[in-house]
Amino acid sequence: MSKADYQLLSNYINILTTGVDNTENETRPHWEDGKEAFTVHKFGEVHRYDLKDEFPVSSVRKMFWQSCIDEILWIWQKKSNNIKDLNASIWDQWANKGNHPNQEIGSIGKAYGYQLGRKTIVQKDGTKVDQVDNVLHELKFNLGSRRILTNIYAFEDLHDMNLHPCAYSTTWQVEKGKLNLILSQRSHDTLSAGAWNVAQYAALLCMFAQVSGLEPGEMVHIVADSHCYDRHIPREFQVILKRCSLIQRIAFSKYYKDILEGENEEVAEHYIEVLKLLEKYELDVDFDREFTMAEAVSKDNNTNWFEYLDYVRKTPEMNLAKTLIQKMIDYPEVDRILGFKSPKLVLDPKVDNFYDFVSPRTYTGTDVKVGNGKFVRDGKYVNNPNSSFKMENYDPQTEGFEFSTPVPVAE
Repeated sequence: MSKADYQLLSNYINILTTGVDNTENETRPHWEDGKEAFTVHKFGEVHRYDLKDEFPVSSVRKMFWQSCIDEILWIWQKKSNNIKDLNASIWDQWANKGNHPNQEIGSIGKAYGYQLGRKTIVQKDGTKVDQVDNVLHELKFNLGSRRILTNIYAFEDLHDMNLHPCAYSTTWQVEKGKLNLILSQRSHDTLSAGAWNVAQYAALLCMFAQVSGLEPGEMVHIVADSHCYDRHIPREFQVILKRCSLIQRIAFSKYYKDILEGENEEVAEHYIEVLKLLEKYELDVDFDREFTMAEAVSKDNNTNWFEYLDYVRKTPEMNLAKTLIQKMIDYPEVDRILGFKSPKLVLDPKVDNFYDFVSPRTYTGTDVKVGNGKFVRDGKYVNNPNSSFKMENYDPQTEGFEFSTPVPVAE
């Protein structure tokens, strides 16, 4: 478990218990069967991550961090808007398959990397640079600036973007040798994307810090609309149940006097407080039963999802989860006592130029083509043995909860 895990779980709980549905409005996204994809959402969410404590990669779901970093390199390093340059298939849904005559095959339009790569910024010597190179330049020669930022929400080009940018703006600041970042995002699908944007922009922060001779500092993630789609409600509830059940099992499997031997009095009190909370609810909650019920609900697309949400809000399991996760956030030493370790992203220390970082993913084939209305590849995406990145203390194989998640069309 990590602080990022508890942040994410707290976000899930906050949305499911206090979020507002949007069923009174028409909605653009829809499911493959044609039904509208409604959400329960929160407005104006702000999350902070201190990178000196840990790297914020979440394990509450199995997360392919290699593809996560490859995507951020595709956007910021390659400045590409074509999936032929991306070592994953995550953008296939929005890439041109011949249905956009003014775009090349595989293009996502004038979005993301296209905007970052436009040389529209005029420096003092008259040289034109793009947004990425401008940030790197300022971090080397103008550390006190409060104008180090990027913005890819170009209104004049929105009509030619196959998907409008979700994470659209960054603001960079240097403070006592540490590089801080604010990431602004208009829309965040919490179950499908989870902590994806957090992890990849935290990786970008680490890369920019290294090549600028700085230390990674704090990352602040600001989200205008943080939401859970209606058909994702039981899955999001399952993720909460799975992780709370894990904490409960580990806590009950250890004799607390042995665990607390050598710990100071305050740490001992915090651990015993969490243990008593779990003991208090032990007879009233059944995480496994609720998990199984949520599984059944998730497979029935005729469910009244917001009636089910009302049920979820009243369960003792959700009541315990809300209190437990907050305790784990307040008492991080309890996480250590239970044996969880904080993830760490290790970069190749020899890299001093942002454009020299080597992606964790690579493609074994030679071409990506369109056939029968979808993209066909003659190779596979695999982990790159020459990668500049290594993740420590992260094992989603044993901790992560994996399941298929349908994604609405026209997000």
